[in-house]
Parts: sequence; C-alpha cells; structure tokens
Amino acid sequence: MTRADDKGMAASFIKGLAVAVAALAVTATASTSATADTRSAAAGQHQQVFLVAPTGTPGPRGVVTFTSIQAAVNAAAPGTNGHHTLIKIAPGTYTGQVYIPADKPNLTFTGLGDASQIVLKDNLAHGTIAADGNLYGTDCSATLTVAGNGFEAYNITVANAFDRAADPATAARGPQAVAVKAVADKAIFAHDRFLGVQDTVFASSYADDFAPNQCFAEDGTPTPPAKSGPAPANPPAARQYFVDDYIAGSIDFVCGSATAVFERDTIDILRGRPGGSVSAPDTPTAFSRGYLIDNSRIDNLDGSLAAGADYLSRPWRHTGTTNPVAQMTIRNTYLGAAISPAHYENWSSPFFKWTDARYSEYRNIGPAAADVAADVPQLTSQQAASYTVAAYFGDWTPVVSG
Repeated sequence: MTRADDKGMAASFIKGLAVAVAALAVTATASTSATADTRSAAAGQHQQVFLVAPTGTPGPRGVVTFTSIQAAVNAAAPGTNGHHTLIKIAPGTYTGQVYIPADKPNLTFTGLGDASQIVLKDNLAHGTIAADGNLYGTDCSATLTVAGNGFEAYNITVANAFDRAADPATAARGPQAVAVKAVADKAIFAHDRFLGVQDTVFASSYADDFAPNQCFAEDGTPTPPAKSGPAPANPPAARQYFVDDYIAGSIDFVCGSATAVFERDTIDILRGRPGGSVSAPDTPTAFSRGYLIDNSRIDNLDGSLAAGADYLSRPWRHTGTTNPVAQMTIRNTYLGAAISPAHYENWSSPFFKWTDARYSEYRNIGPAAADVAADVPQLTSQQAASYTVAAYFGDWTPVVSG
C-alpha cells in the first residue's frame, strides 16, 4: 500500500466520521436535554442517547460523548419502567471487553456506518490468565457479553483476535475465544459481523454454568471465577435473533444453549482444523427449541477447504451430565461443498451420539445438500411447519429497527 493509499483511506475515514457525527446531531437537536429524548419510551423509542467516538472526536452539542463503549453502558440508567438507551458508535476500533449487565435491559448499539468500520475487539481466550490468577475460561473470554434483556446491535463488528500461533502457551491451556456471548432474552443482532476461530458466537442462556455476573463486576471489570456452581434446573428463556449477519470461524463457532434463530446469515467456515464442526448447540432439555438456521449460507467462502472436510454440528455434552440434548434445524439454506455428506458428528468426551440429539433439515440446497447421508433426518412439509421463526420465538415477534 502506498502513502497515497494511506492518505486516501484516512481522508475517507475522517469524512465518514464527520457524516456520522453530523447525523447524530439531528438527534441531539430533537432532545430537550443532554441525555433525555422527548419521544415516548412506551412507543419503543429511546429516553437516553449517547455517542461513542474515538479520542479527540468532537461530539455534537446536546449529546453526551464517550471514548469507551463500556463507559457509555455504565452511564445508562437502569432499565426500569421500559427505559431505553441508544448508544451510537462512530467509526473506529474499540479495544477491550464490553459487558451489558442484567439490570440494564433495552440497550441498543447502532454503528454509524458500515459494520466493517465499527469494530469491538479483544484477544482473550479460555487459557488467558486473569489478574486474579484464574483462567478466563470460555464463558468469560467474550469481547461482548450481553445479559440485559431486549439488547439490540446494528452495524457493528465484534471480533476476538486471539492468535493461537502467536501465544501457544495460552492456546495449550484452552484456545476457545468468544466474540459475543449472550444469555439475554429478546436480543437482536442485525447487519453485524462476528469474527473468531473457536466459539465465535456463544448464543447461550443461564442453562450454562457460568453466569455473566460471575465474569464481570457491574462496571465491566473482569472477575473470572475459578469455578462455577451448577446451572439452574429451569433456566429462563433466552431468545436471540441473528439476522443478515456474517459469522466466521472454524471450530464450534456457533455454540450454546439459547433458543436462537439465524436468518439470512452468511456462516463462513475458515480454514483451521479440518474435521471441525460449524456448530455445537447444548440445548437444555427444558428448552424444546435450540437453534434454527433459515435461508442462510454455510460455506467455506475462500475455497481453502477440501470437499467434505467439515461437519455442520456436533452435540455439545457437558462432563458428568445427562442434560443437555442439542436441538438444531437447518432449512432453506445453501450448504457448501466443504461439508461432509455425514453432516453431523458425535461428541467425543463424554461420548454422545449425534443421532440421540435433536437434529433435522428441510429443503436445503447446494453441494452438501445434494450429497447427504441417508441417516440425516429430513422433515416433511407438515413437520417443517412447526420449525419456523414464529414457532421458536412464541409470543415474541422481533422488530429489526436498525
């Protein structure tokens, strides 16, 4: 890249930032104070509007501006009486973990530009040693952790940049490195990008042992525990909607216990460990619905993997448990040639057969849909009527507003 290219990119970035901040000023003009929007929260609109922008960026008059996303979250009022907070994020790279606690529901992140320009990034892994001497663990490694119900994120990138080759000692203790972990109910992620290698998107619930408030203090300070107590027998609902997103990884990179729908998503299998699985749901037996992938694309986009190299899923099984039993349906989705005709593989330790999990498919297309093993369960049209977005979400109809 030449100096001229560098200058051009910088000028483009500055121009984009100026446009984004100018757009936010319109919101500020309509406000009666620095933090209160006059629109009705009862109508699903926001009572607080904040801006997060890189250091040195002037914020528009009438809008409280932060240089840290976590600082903006900490400043948000508790989500009582339907209180909503909108956090607009200007183009830039924001390094460090972000935690949305359970007592701050109804937060919305909106990137002011293309998702590739608004990046939340960290590089923590399961085996990273925290300040308290404990390992972060998979659950506490996430760049973005969401416990607040009603959270929404639009036009952002969430990346875990942990590099196994650069830090083999940490990788040996545990290479799992989460981009986003959500245990929230009624959460929406739209037009976002999620980047990682193993466990990129941890669409989870309180059915998993480590609750977010064990990983973080209220202000987002990391507090990873040495161990966690058992998960509740009847975890609350955790419905999550991932729509028009890009998700990248190579091992179990869509995993967890939530009731999650992935619609019109691009799920990109990166070259990593051949024989890995795209997903690893650990749906609790208390949940009749786990994952639904609908009208999406699951593929190795750069063509770096051999045909049949990877699997669609394996049923995550926790040591010493008879619960969970994975549930996932894939329908109306393009399945690339890198996926094995077997589609699914067993969980190895403790051993659990994929055929004992709750897997099914319906009207998929692409090379791996045409070349599929006879034992892969295919739904009839009548059965498929019960495996829809509405069936998974029940009384919640997500409204994408970003």
